[in-house]
Amino acid sequence: MSGSGSGKLRELLTERYDLLKTQVARRLGSSSDMAGDALHDAYVRLLGRDDFDKVQHPQTYLVNAAVNGAIDQIRRDARLVSDTEIDGLFELPCDGPGPERVIAGHARMERMLKVLEALPPRRCALLIEYRVHGTETSELAKRWGISRVMVRREIQAAHSVCLEAMAKLEESDH
Repeated sequence: MSGSGSGKLRELLTERYDLLKTQVARRLGSSSDMAGDALHDAYVRLLGRDDFDKVQHPQTYLVNAAVNGAIDQIRRDARLVSDTEIDGLFELPCDGPGPERVIAGHARMERMLKVLEALPPRRCALLIEYRVHGTETSELAKRWGISRVMVRREIQAAHSVCLEAMAKLEESDH
């Protein structure tokens, strides 16, 4: 684009931006956000043209370019997913657990939390730090001031109690 054409376009956009945006929005029957986006897109497209300085009515040309570009974008967006396809998505079966499974899961979790609460505090804390947070046994030994062997024994004992409780839960559920 020659210097005068790009300058004319920039000047038009900066001096009459609000008016241009209002015209585009009215023609599109849409929000000013969409009109602003369309206007900016048109400006960027027109900057790449060499003949804008030959346009007789630059304001009309810019508004038409913005509206036509927005309509093209709307058409492209409409091709992505149809209303029927969107409605079909809402009819897909839910693979998640039903209300009964959710309630049963909460009840099982509550029972397991009670099992954890019944453990000696150090044993419970070591198990959670090791299994949930992934803390190394050497770090736990330093933190608690006990040997790594003792840490492993405490975790194993807590683990055994939890496995036994889980087995009882399984039996009661069936």
